[in-house]
Amino acid sequence: PRRGVGLDSRGLPDIDWVSIAGGEFVYQQGERRQLPAFRIARYPVTNLQYQTFIDAGGYRDDRWWKNLKRSEPQPPRWPQANRPRTDVDWYEAVAFSRWLSVQLGYEVRLPTEEEWERAARGAEGREYPWGKEYESGRANIDETWSSNQVGEWNLQQTTAVGVYPHNASKEGILDLAGNVLDWCLNKHDHQEQTQIDTSGAWRVLCGGCWRYNANGALGSQRSAYRPDSRDDFQGFRLLSSDLTT
Repeated sequence: PRRGVGLDSRGLPDIDWVSIAGGEFVYQQGERRQLPAFRIARYPVTNLQYQTFIDAGGYRDDRWWKNLKRSEPQPPRWPQANRPRTDVDWYEAVAFSRWLSVQLGYEVRLPTEEEWERAARGAEGREYPWGKEYESGRANIDETWSSNQVGEWNLQQTTAVGVYPHNASKEGILDLAGNVLDWCLNKHDHQEQTQIDTSGAWRVLCGGCWRYNANGALGSQRSAYRPDSRDDFQGFRLLSSDLTT
């Protein structure tokens, strides 16, 4: 199996980390910002990977749920092992990252919106991970959206992660446009606020999804949902600021 999609020899999620250089990058509509170096997962977390958290009793262990709202796990609409894990809310994504940090021995977490955008758009601020314009067949989106038709494809479901190799970012990260939205750490209305709490403040998701049109998959597009929102077009990927492992 491909690296980063399944499990490692310990039965833990095998994360294929991609290094992102620190420095200046273009954010949103031309603003220049700075970020330190980090690593981000090549793919969203898959069904198989998330199931390890459930099987390990993750929903019953209080350690992973401090300052989070806990619920019962909801099965994904499409359960195939190598599809992105959907139907998880922001709280669940954070709890999973806490659990996996302990298992791996270094911190992993959700990316901030800034970090996600740097990964998707490169330092130069591309419109899409691959370049300036949307091209039909590059991503799992609804290309037939009547007010913004850009092609003939509309699969109406997720696909296995990484099956659109032509939508890779400059550093080779996949599914940053289309397939599923990625939960980000920060609050939507206060981007600088990344603390874990149960305030109910809406959190950011990025990347477009199988239900969105081409505009929704722009690297600069910001979506906002309640942190307890679960749906079949919402997923997540991981980031680590630990560059030593």
